[in-house]
This record gives sequence, structure tokens and C-alpha cells, in this order.
Amino acid sequence: MVNKIHIKPKQRWEVVFRENNKWQCGIYVPEFTSKNQVTFLEKHNAPELFYLVRGSITLILSRDGKKITEVPMEKNIIYIVDEWHNAYRPEGVEGVALVIEREDIKTKFLKLK
Repeated sequence: MVNKIHIKPKQRWEVVFRENNKWQCGIYVPEFTSKNQVTFLEKHNAPELFYLVRGSITLILSRDGKKITEVPMEKNIIYIVDEWHNAYRPEGVEGVALVIEREDIKTKFLKLK
């Protein structure tokens, strides 16, 4: 039997599948439309997998919480993120990503200056 999950983004983050309390899959639509709107970064205790489903998303990444790198996501590429991060949809265009992570993920937040 094959289960189908139709991607219909309704909010910033929606978990659409969980497996035995080990990992989960969600649909992510960044709420920000420019780097200037991003006021915080987050970091988890385990890597996350990001995959651009459609549209345009730019990842904001930082190893140390100070130096920021912007990485425009490309189609057909999987991004494994294990550092401080956030994202935006340039100029408010559509941007939808699939994210796979541990279900018991712990998150820390860092306020940007």
C-alpha cells in the first residue's frame, strides 16, 4: 500500500508524517520575505534535511551566530543543516520546502542584533 501526502501549505510549519517517535517530515513555508526581517536564528541538537519543493527560499546560515551566509536553495539539491539557521522567501514569492528531522528535536534560539 502507498500513502500519498498532498502538499498544501497552510501555515509556516506543518508536520505531515511521523515514524515511530524517531523522525518526522514537515512542510515549511518561511514567514519572512527578506533577510532584514529575520530577527533570530535557531539551532537543533541534530541535523535537518531541507528540500525545495517549489518556488524560492533563501537559507540564512551561521556557524558562530555572527557571520551570516545566505544560500539560495536550488531545485534537485538536498541541504543538510546542522548550524544556526532561518530562511526567507525573496520578495514574498511562493516558497515551499520539505523538512525531515528527528521527532524529539531540541531547539535553541539566538536573537540577531
